[in-house]
Order: sequence, then C-alpha cells, then structure tokens
Amino acid sequence: MGVATIVNTPVRLESMKKNTLSLFVVVTILAFIGGCAPTSSLQKLKNTPDSAIIDDAGLVYQKDSVLLDIAQWSDKQNLSQAEVFSAAGQLESSNKVLDNINPENLNNRRFVTFTLLAARNYSAQFKMQLAAEKLDNPRFKSLIGRQGTELKQKILNTQADVAFANGNYYQAIENLIALGRLAKRKSHIRNIHDKIWAVTVRMPYQQLKQKNAKGFVLNGWLDLSANSRLFQTHPDEQSYILSQWRRSWKGHPASKVPPTFFGRSTFWNSNPDQIALLLPLQDDYYTPSQSIIQGFMSAYYQTMNLEGKKSLNLPELRLYDTSNRTISDVYNQAVDDGMEMVIGPLRQSEVKDLILTGDLPLPTLTLNRLENEQATKIENLFQFGLSTLDELKQIADRGWIKGHRNILMIAPENSWGKRSSEFFKQHWTSRGGDLTADVLYPLSVNDFTKLLKKPLHIDLSENRGLAIKRFINSRVNYTARRRQDIDLVVMLGYPLKARQIKPALDFLYASDVPVIASSHIYNGVNQVGLDRDLSGVEFSSMPWTLSGQLPIDLQPDNQLHTAYRHLYALGHDSFLIARNLNNLELSKSLPLFGSTGLLSLKEGAITREQKWAKFERGKAIEIY
Repeated sequence: MGVATIVNTPVRLESMKKNTLSLFVVVTILAFIGGCAPTSSLQKLKNTPDSAIIDDAGLVYQKDSVLLDIAQWSDKQNLSQAEVFSAAGQLESSNKVLDNINPENLNNRRFVTFTLLAARNYSAQFKMQLAAEKLDNPRFKSLIGRQGTELKQKILNTQADVAFANGNYYQAIENLIALGRLAKRKSHIRNIHDKIWAVTVRMPYQQLKQKNAKGFVLNGWLDLSANSRLFQTHPDEQSYILSQWRRSWKGHPASKVPPTFFGRSTFWNSNPDQIALLLPLQDDYYTPSQSIIQGFMSAYYQTMNLEGKKSLNLPELRLYDTSNRTISDVYNQAVDDGMEMVIGPLRQSEVKDLILTGDLPLPTLTLNRLENEQATKIENLFQFGLSTLDELKQIADRGWIKGHRNILMIAPENSWGKRSSEFFKQHWTSRGGDLTADVLYPLSVNDFTKLLKKPLHIDLSENRGLAIKRFINSRVNYTARRRQDIDLVVMLGYPLKARQIKPALDFLYASDVPVIASSHIYNGVNQVGLDRDLSGVEFSSMPWTLSGQLPIDLQPDNQLHTAYRHLYALGHDSFLIARNLNNLELSKSLPLFGSTGLLSLKEGAITREQKWAKFERGKAIEIY
C-alpha cells in the first residue's frame, strides 16, 4: 500500500480531546496509516498537535494551514494530490502542494499537467499574471503541439482566458482561432466564434484598426468588428456590413460560420419617429441638462453622417422642461403629443415618482438611477445613469482580487460622499474586509496633511517621539511613522482635491500604499503638469477619457467642470442605448461599447463596466 491509499479517507478529526469516539477515530486512522506510510511519516503524524486536523483528503494541517507531510512524498504523488485539492475547490492547498514539486523531475506528460493545473488554479483565484507566467514556460510551450486534441483544447481555452484577462486581446483571439481549427462540429465552431466576438466587442477601436496585426484570420476578425463598431448607432446596417465584409474576406472562418450576433433575421432598431427629452432646463440644472443635450446631439449628428446603405430614419426630437411641473404631467403630455420614446427624467426624485406611477406606455430611458437595487421592475422603464455605486463595486472587486483587505476611505463631506462611503463600508465588510479608517473632508479644506494625520496615526507617532525626547534624550533624532495595517487607499473626489490628497499621503509616509480612485478624478483633459502629483494612482475610467477607445473622440467644452463633461458622455450614450434597446435584451452577454463604459442591460437597469487607467508621469494610461 502507498500513501495515495489514504487520500479518500472520509474522516475529519477536530480534536483529540473531544470524547472517546474521537479518540477511537484517531487511533484507527493512525493504525491504518501506519500500515501504509513510511515510518517517518507515521512518526510525524504521532507528533501532530491537538490543534491539527485531518481533512477529507487525508492530509494533515496545522492552524496556519501549512501541510506537514508532503515534503516526503514523491513529485508524482504530490501532483496527484494537487489535482484532488483543485477538483475540490481547495486552490490554496493545491498550490502549496504544487510548490513542493520540482518540475525538472516530471516527465513531459506530467509537466504539462503540472503547468496547466497551476495556471488554472491561479486563473480561478484571479491571479492572472501568475497564470500567464506559468503558461509562458518555454518547455510547456514546446510540448503543446504533441498533446492530444482534448488536452490541446483545454490548454488553448486556458491561454485565451488568461490572455484576455491580462488585456492581451490579440493573443486571446489567436488562441481561440487555433481552438476553432480543432473543432469539427459547426455548433462548436460557432461557440468559439461567439467567444472571439465577445473579445472584440470589448476592445478599444484603435486596436481593432491596428494595421500591423499578424495573420489573415486575425486581421479579418478585427476588420469585421471595427466596421460593426462604427455603425453601433445604426443597427439596421449590421447585416449589410457582414455581407460586404464577406466579399473582401472570402475563405475566412467567420465568413462561413459568422458569430450569432449576425445570425438574426433582422436587427431591431427602436427607430421611433418621435423622441421626447425630459430635462430640467432652469436654475441649477440648466448647465447639466445642456451638457446632456449636447452629448446626445453629437451622437445624433455622428450617426447622420454615417455612409450606410440602409436608410437611417433618424427621429425628430422634442424637448420638455421638467423644472416646474410634476414628472407625471410632463410625461403624459409627451404621450398625448404622439411621442414614441422618452429619454429622461434627470433628477433622481423624478425617477422615483415615475416608478410610482406603475407600468409605462412608452419605452423610457431615465438619466438617473435609484440606488435601491430592489426597485420594482416596471414595464418599459430602463434606468441609466452615472451611478457611483457601480464604480465602487468594481473598485472593491479590484482591490479584493489584488489581495487588499484593510482600507482607508477618503471621500468628500457631502451627501454624495457620505452615501458612497457608507455603501462601500457595507459592501467591503460584507466580503470580510475591514474599513480601517474613514475620512470625510470638507470641500473647503486645502491642507490634507492635518486632516490625514490622525487616521494614519502620525499624531500618535509624533507624541511618542516627543515623549522620548522629553524623558530620555532631547537630542534624539526621531522620525514619525504611519500605522502599518492599511494596505489600500480608496479616494473619491474631483481632480482639484485629488491632486492635494495624494501628495499629502506621500508626505505622511504613505507613498507606498496603493491608491484607487473613482472616475471623478479625471476629465479627459491632458494636464501633465497638474496630474504629475497623481502618478501611481489607479482609477476606474470612462472610455471616452482615454485615447483611442472610440471611433470618434468626444469633444465637450474643456472649460466645463468634470461632472458636466461626464454628463456630456451620458447624453452621448443615451442616444446609443435608445437605438439598441432591443439588441441589449437579445444579446445579454454582449455589451455595447459606450462612452461611459461597456453597457449591459440587467433587470431593467443599464450597468456600466468601466476601463482601468493609471497616472504615469502625469498621463492617464490604460491598464488591465
């Protein structure tokens, strides 16, 4: 008998002191192992402390989860055990076993298994860079071609997923192209082509237009996706785009088996003849509403200038002022006037009032969202807006995946900042994280060093230094230190305040703590001199603010406040969504590439998946 015999022992020992039954179980297991394991392993088990447990796979752990007996196993046995752990979802345990394997001792077959298992473990843990490093091993890459079809498919799928997660879109597509060549059935080929299309619809437009991409098949996919993206606001043109593309790309796999996206008999364009815009046009809401209107009209005229084969049939627009009337009155007037679609209202209170009226007679795209995720689903109502809560969830996900657990939250002391801070605290702690410190700053503050000293415990450190000088030696040189339990700063604020917060953190000995900010930190205007102080800060970014993301860059007034420039992009996307409402419902897995993010429709709300960027030497650079 060998050690592998004990792997499936279905016994868990919680304590050797619980009762007679537990003691009997322990003795039985030890006796069984004694007949199967080497003497050294048996001796180790006999010396296992009471706090150790034997899990379902029969391995022994201490409280710190360090495996006790794998060092004496062969690499072959460790690899088998690592597979057992991985299949059971115990990825950390699987990784620890893999770490004890010397890959040079493995034959080629086991080395491929070892590498693929490690990569898939890391991928499941969202440690994509580590997964990529495993897959990039020269020995592993040289062995892929020798594997059977089924294993090749697993490898190519894993390579594609990891490459995509790391932002290496070209490599992901090439892996999927190779996977498609292995497929025999048309349904399997279409599934792979759908996966390729799902990659391309998330790529920046500039990358789709890349001229030096290698390979006929890859270039064909990029060309098809670029043409499709250009006509996002003209869905009726998509079928014609495919037919024209086929003429230039005869023999391309997608010409024979196009993605499901093109497989519909018709593309539904909402195509209303009359659209009503419901906005407050007076007082404090004048500038925000004008920003939205200008963004909407920019998308309208860009679509008008498209040279398509199908008739555009762009709608007529009518503007309704909601400043001094109830939203119900304005909405009913739009219905009576023969409008076929409504875009608005803007104010959150108006959205709430509209929901209270019940099902709506016209497709209605609001320009704000209720923060209550349990809001009742209303027929014909689609909520859209620049929800900070969507961003905070994405910030939390990114921070968690990177291994951060203890956060310092910095937000403005206004209603928006307080709501955001409270939401993030609840969301973060529900995952098991800790909001170690929470700072709300007045908008009037200009010196953040005073405000941040206390949450960083610099004041306590300085007091200790003074005490040392007072009671021990007044000539002692003492440098204050910050608290060491904070591993991430989450920062909310517009550029002016953010440029003051980051230098204050650096001055207070926290320059080594990562900082993640919301999209409010950047307005798309390249200001290298001013933004140099933000170097190193990561932030969730609206695509329109980054170069090369859209077919045509948005051009809101540079003098507008950051919030209004983002509202311009909101108006631009509202036109895009209005033209694609039904397509969003039909293609739930495929987003629209919008100005404010990748747009998807979920339970009556438009959600935004944003890009990620980082300030480097004052410039905003896309990251993954």
